[in-house]
Amino acid sequence: MKDLFQRHKEYIKENESDPSSLELFHIALELFTNSKGPNRVCPNRPKEDCLVGFLDVLMNELKTYSATLIAGVLSQSISSIEDVDKLKDKFPEHIVNIVRAFFNIQKLSFGNLKGDADEARSLILSVAQDMRAVLLDIGIQLIRTRNYQDLLESSIRNQVFDLVEYVYIPTLHRLGFYQLKSELEDRVMEFRMPEVFHSIHKKLKEGESERKKLISLFTLPIKKELDEHGMKYVIKSRTKSMHSIWIKMQKQDIPFEKVFDLWAVRLIIDSEAKNEKSDCWHAYSVLTNVYTPNLNRLRDWITVPKETGYESLHATVQASDKHWVEVQIRSLRMDDEAENGMAAHWRYKGGKAGKGVDFWLQNIRESLQNTNESRMSFSLSSKKFSNEVYVFTPTGHVKKLRLGSTALDFAFAIHTDVGSQFASATVNGKIVPIDHILKNGDQVNIITSKNNRPSVDWLKIVVDPRTKSRIKKVLDEARQLEVAKGRELIERRFKNWKEELNQKLIDELVNHYKLKKVTDLYYLISLEKIDLLDIKKWLAEKNTPQETFDDAAILKQYEETEIEDPSLDDVLVIDKLDNINFSLAKCCNPIPGDKIFGFVTVSKGISIHRNNCPNAVQLRERFPYRVIESKWKSQAQANNIRVNIFVEGEDEIGLISRITQVISNELKISIANMKFDSKDKIFKATLSLMVFDLNTLEVLMTRIRELKGVNAVYR
Repeated sequence: MKDLFQRHKEYIKENESDPSSLELFHIALELFTNSKGPNRVCPNRPKEDCLVGFLDVLMNELKTYSATLIAGVLSQSISSIEDVDKLKDKFPEHIVNIVRAFFNIQKLSFGNLKGDADEARSLILSVAQDMRAVLLDIGIQLIRTRNYQDLLESSIRNQVFDLVEYVYIPTLHRLGFYQLKSELEDRVMEFRMPEVFHSIHKKLKEGESERKKLISLFTLPIKKELDEHGMKYVIKSRTKSMHSIWIKMQKQDIPFEKVFDLWAVRLIIDSEAKNEKSDCWHAYSVLTNVYTPNLNRLRDWITVPKETGYESLHATVQASDKHWVEVQIRSLRMDDEAENGMAAHWRYKGGKAGKGVDFWLQNIRESLQNTNESRMSFSLSSKKFSNEVYVFTPTGHVKKLRLGSTALDFAFAIHTDVGSQFASATVNGKIVPIDHILKNGDQVNIITSKNNRPSVDWLKIVVDPRTKSRIKKVLDEARQLEVAKGRELIERRFKNWKEELNQKLIDELVNHYKLKKVTDLYYLISLEKIDLLDIKKWLAEKNTPQETFDDAAILKQYEETEIEDPSLDDVLVIDKLDNINFSLAKCCNPIPGDKIFGFVTVSKGISIHRNNCPNAVQLRERFPYRVIESKWKSQAQANNIRVNIFVEGEDEIGLISRITQVISNELKISIANMKFDSKDKIFKATLSLMVFDLNTLEVLMTRIRELKGVNAVYR
């Protein structure tokens, strides 16, 4: 065991002045030796070998230091996050926190990473709270991709490569680990497209020695010319990765042999800031004196830098063997900024990320590269950027919400309709209240009900201003609908009462109910907070002087023209009375099946009303001695009885024809009278029909409601 980890101990000695770091590393190794925790790095290989490989990656490729190495050992020494607190007695808080953050990352599960890559990356960084924990997970995923044959389950392989491709490759590029980023891109390609990968790999191998000769021959005359001009410079060359070559082949729809820039040259000029641009163009002039340029391929990002700040002059020239070669010309400063990620490849080619996370990663990268003192002084915590939480839908999609967001905020983030119909929510499988505050990594499921509607109280629950705006909009729209409904109700009722509804009367009603606006009156009527019968009572008292008030005057308003039917004695049972005249009240048009009562009039016998007749309450309250309990005969013979229904809908061609088709042709119901009114592309119809009973009428009204363009049907 001692020999296996000797190089890691030497590394800690060389790079850390604090002797306690080496001591802590020893304690961590001792814990690892005695542990029974799972092998998280490579399950089918010896634990010690896997840990050595893991530490090698952290030390040599991810350039981490003692705290991360110690945390790396501990992450493989304990079974779960529940064991993290046991480390507090032996290890400092910052190391324990790295281990805890690592296990927080392990708890996350993702659905569609391809579609939610930006959110997933931000979620990992936010949950981790420390970039070093992310580097631990990157190290493990790197080893897994290098040995993916050891991952026996195909689903686990797919999860690993999805995480690497959509989350960690762009993160590595942003951190400046370009070599690892290119390697992982190639490994993803090898896993997903093995035939394509091996084909390109074979062709690159076949031409490798020739390519080195070409690069040497290509750069030799350039160096000679630059030296003659007395310029200070550095020339670097590189061969494109297999992934980059494949992307170019796809983008340009060309075979491998037609990719003219398999390799590229970077010409970096050592120049003072004030002379940067002129020196770069000077170098371009030298280059084009040696080789013929393709002016169509010239990219000048020095005169006008990219939006990301990227500055470079890209020229494509033809070498002596007729191959085209791309040469990137830039100053040392420009190259340093590009290398440090200010113009990171995945960003300036369309990637997205929040400025907070980007700024944090940039500083982390600089911290990892700077001296020991700056590493110690820089905080590796992401807390100052943690103003968001990332939660999952039941299907695994990630949603980014404002810190402190509730279950209701999440519902509206899914869709306004989902939020508006919020009934309850479950978080991680447990039912929670509407104001439950969400945490990073929560999986949230919203349960809706079509009967639910937002309330003003919801505005106190949500924290996101956008959610508040949506709720206010829904509340306003709902109120407008209720206002329109209330207005139609009172207008229709006044028409039935044969009373004029003018602005003066409306204003009086607003004052009577001590309201501020007429819309408040309509709104309360729609919600049935103001009873229309109370308005009728108020209207009757207003129209009748108190000193001349008598029952006969009030009764007169109810004795409207009735529909006489000599066969009513066949269908009605009225308190077992015989030889009495009956009539159906025109105000409510009762039909067999309706719950009814009889009312003794002064001159027209007994008038039959529905129990929910607009006049029923006042008749029963003022004249209980005239009310006679009545009902329809259970075995009544079918009779055609006149009834009115009201239909509202969109004024479109053919709708009236479809309505009459249902009434007359489908249900064989006679139409006694029809009245139509159209205004602002909305029509209203009053249909007087001859029906047998309530069941027949309800079937008819249901069929009419189903017609396209019909908004409402009622009696």
